[in-house]
Amino acid sequence: MAKNAVTDWDTTAGNNSDIAGINIAENCAAAGINDAIRTLMAQFATWLAAAAGPLLKTGGAVTGAITGMLTGSTVIDGASTARYVGYRNLPFTAASSGRTLALTDVGMAIPATGAINIPTNASVAFAIGDIVAVYNNSGSSISITATAGVTLRLGGSATTGTRTLAQRGLVTLLKVATDEWVALNGGIS
Repeated sequence: MAKNAVTDWDTTAGNNSDIAGINIAENCAAAGINDAIRTLMAQFATWLAAAAGPLLKTGGAVTGAITGMLTGSTVIDGASTARYVGYRNLPFTAASSGRTLALTDVGMAIPATGAINIPTNASVAFAIGDIVAVYNNSGSSISITATAGVTLRLGGSATTGTRTLAQRGLVTLLKVATDEWVALNGGIS
């Protein structure tokens, strides 16, 4: 198959014996190499500049769009909402008087005024490494509880169990194992 675009390239090097019909196989004419390199560069530049097309990763195509790489980079999430890329902010979810964590909370902060419950992995399959922040948006303490079968550890200690988040406190919940979370930050005990 002719390699007329970056997306035609093969992951097996020996299968890439031409660039847009220019022979680059073993023992090819030296005169074609300059043309092949220039064509390769043009293919790559075309691929990078394309407004749409496949940007492959392991497991399939990446969906969404990345915009404004130099100023205010965003990624369009699965709900078609623009999210900033990098360590620019921690977006808030809708305020909550208390609830059970959901996958949509990953990478977000919950301004809560009531208890927050951490579900089992069998109920909500968070990935190891997922982070959810909880801000106590009230004048009294709230509880961060773990459903039976989930271990909630206090960061920097061997203490497990329900945590208390002081008024106006902020806790980061980090999933570290299948049914194990760690609570970190100020105002948590």
